[in-house]
Amino acid sequence: MRYARETMELIAAYPGRDFRMQEIVRYIAGATPDTRKRRSVREAVRLVLQHLVESGPVELTPAKGRGGFALYRWKVPDDLLEKCRA
Repeated sequence: MRYARETMELIAAYPGRDFRMQEIVRYIAGATPDTRKRRSVREAVRLVLQHLVESGPVELTPAKGRGGFALYRWKVPDDLLEKCRA
């Protein structure tokens, strides 16, 4: 899948942190890509995130309403959370 490595590289580096699609696209495409490239990257990242959500390592928090945005988060294993709290 296109941009899977970059997407996982960013999200997995910060487990437990929420990411908006816009942040991921900017990380991959750069700060000022043309509209066509941004759309292409966004669609590819959407497919990667969809697959990651279905397979388990990424959690999806859906948009709260019209005009809202979904949040994606790399799951943190429960045993790791317990170690951090101790």
